[in-house]
Amino acid sequence: MDILFVEDSEESCVLFSKLLTSGGHRVVPAGGVAEALQLLNCLRFDALVSDIALPDGSGLELVAEAKKRQRFMKAVALTGLGQAEDRDRGLRAGFDEYLTKPVDLYQLCAVLD
Repeated sequence: MDILFVEDSEESCVLFSKLLTSGGHRVVPAGGVAEALQLLNCLRFDALVSDIALPDGSGLELVAEAKKRQRFMKAVALTGLGQAEDRDRGLRAGFDEYLTKPVDLYQLCAVLD
């Protein structure tokens, strides 16, 4: 599976990228919305995994635009925003799954499959 992983924490991005790659996935990291949108213009992805609070915008805006560009992509929110209204807002924006940090790798892999 080709995954666009959008996370502003370099440590988290490296950790999850290594773990997902070891599971056979190809992971392309992005540090924010602008970089992710550039990647969506030139590469096809099976899944988007994105934080909500990003330094240059919102994962909510990103997922809406990503789904316009690559309609059949699965989208997973990976965020520290865990209130019920946050989850509802994320699902309405276009995320298929909404996971709250800290996230277990097995949980992330389960929702990606």
